[in-house]
Order: sequence, then C-alpha cells, then structure tokens
Amino acid sequence: MEKSIEDIWTKGFTGSKELVTPKISNLYNQKSKLLLEKIKKTYRADNNSILPLALLFGIGFSIYGKYLLVIYGVFLLISLYFFNRNLLKSLENVQVTNNTYEYLTSYRKKVNEIMATTTRLLGFLFPLAIIPAVWLFFRDTDVYMTLINKVTTLKLGLVISGIALLFSILSISVYKITTKILYGNYLNKLDAIIDDLEDLNN
Repeated sequence: MEKSIEDIWTKGFTGSKELVTPKISNLYNQKSKLLLEKIKKTYRADNNSILPLALLFGIGFSIYGKYLLVIYGVFLLISLYFFNRNLLKSLENVQVTNNTYEYLTSYRKKVNEIMATTTRLLGFLFPLAIIPAVWLFFRDTDVYMTLINKVTTLKLGLVISGIALLFSILSISVYKITTKILYGNYLNKLDAIIDDLEDLNN
C-alpha cells in the first residue's frame, strides 16, 4: 500500500535511496501545503463563528428591549467578521514562490503580523468600543442615574478608564488562550518545518 504523506513524515525515511534532496524538498512542500490548508480552514471556522454569536447577541438583548445596544453590538461583531476576513485574504495573498522555505517564512511572518494587529485591536480599539455598549446597557437603570448624580467627573473618568483597562486585559488574555488552543499545534509544526528546511538548505 502506498504510504501517505503523514505516514512518511511520522515514520521517517526507511531507505537511503529516499534521502535525495529533491525528494525530501517535495515531501516538505506537500506537508506544508496540508498544514497551511488546516490553518486557513481553522481560521475560516473561527471567524464564521462570529455570525451566530451576533445573532444570539441580537436575540438575547432584544428580549430585554435593548434595541440600540442590539444595533451597536451586532454592527461591531459584523465589522469584526469582515475585518478578520480581510486579514485572511492578506494571508492567502502571500506570494507563492518555487522556494518552499522562502514561502513558508513569508507566510509565518504574515501570521505574526496578523496576530500583532489583532492584539492591538483587542487591546486598544475594542475596549473603547465596549464603553458605549456598557452605557447603552445601563443608561436607563437606577445604578446609572445614581452614578451620574453622586460621582464626580474625575471619579467617573477613573471608572470608565478602569472598565476599559479591564476589557483590554480580558480580551487580550482570551485571544492568546484561544489562539494557543486553536493554532498552537499548527504553528509549532510550521516552525519545525521552517527549521528543518533551513537545516536542509545549509
């Protein structure tokens, strides 16, 4: 029975005739293609999960009559969906070359850029976007009216800053954890292939 790529990769090469540089390079090429497809497939599934989340958000807060919050929240989630989709396109637009090593290093660099961009988004823009959502939720409540009437502008500013900082820490932490769970194994394999190709080229 003909060996699959995964079988060959797992068990290694069994004969000296297989230890030919073009054949090894071809195997790395096929292995990397499978790995990159898995990364893109996971990214798409991860991003598509935002859509049902937006639907649940809309239904959930509509029940409580928070219609302005629904509009604002769904808008943010849909915007995040298209933002992530554009990031995926930039990943797919990495220039394909005949040199597998150069292509994979460019691909890994683009992945790092996407992760850095997403971290900045969650760390700075997301908390600022959440503050209006918190206001829309509490604006008609007794808690909000009490806070407005009894708290000074300085204290209110500190409260808002504290909320923003809390959301920044939480969102970045959740992103790092979910990224490690969803992509950690794939990225480790990608790094290993790049290291192997580097050794092979040397």
